[in-house]
Amino acid sequence: MSENENLDVPETQLELDTDAALQNVDEEDDEDEVEQITAQKVLEILETAWTNELGAPELLQHQTDMLELMLSQVAHMEDQMKDLDKNDFRMVVHQMELERIRYIMASYLRCRLQKIETYTQHIINEDAQREPEDKRLSIEESKYAQEFVAHVDEYFNKVATQYMPNQQRGEAEQRIVLPNLMSHVFLKANVAVPAVIVGVDDEEVDLAPGSQHIIPYQMVADLIHKNQAQLI
Repeated sequence: MSENENLDVPETQLELDTDAALQNVDEEDDEDEVEQITAQKVLEILETAWTNELGAPELLQHQTDMLELMLSQVAHMEDQMKDLDKNDFRMVVHQMELERIRYIMASYLRCRLQKIETYTQHIINEDAQREPEDKRLSIEESKYAQEFVAHVDEYFNKVATQYMPNQQRGEAEQRIVLPNLMSHVFLKANVAVPAVIVGVDDEEVDLAPGSQHIIPYQMVADLIHKNQAQLI
């Protein structure tokens, strides 16, 4: 199959090939401004967010906008495939690529959900102190976290807390599970980063682009958030 073979999508030219199955997509910010972004770039952002989320002990910044873009493109691709012959080899290739994309998105969301359910109160407390643009939880995730912690508190009150002495009851309410930010992670530098502290003795190392390291997460958390490095 040639790399230049296209399947037509209304308002968007989307090239499907054996390597990516995605090439071009228009992201509409509003009626007056349209920001061009390649679908391949959207997929790369999601893949990086996925691997970072799997490796990081804490909840990272949500990627709701990228997920919505990719879901829209998956829907377009599915519409295109309806016109293909089921015996066409391209159908198999495109279907495999769609399944891979769906897996990445589902695994990413499952990982975030697991962290939200494990560190619910900690995540809610941390997000409450952040500016709106810096919040880790999406609107939907925030709503879910609030409802989840309310149901958990209600359950434990019914089965245990109400039977405890007042002093112990208060202590139980203050118990919050925290992520272990000092756990070691596998890291790959995206850019050159000088003098990164990697140990309790203030040991420093210079990260070269593409170099890989095992470092306590807390020492490099800022690099992950700034996209200067990524987890692997």
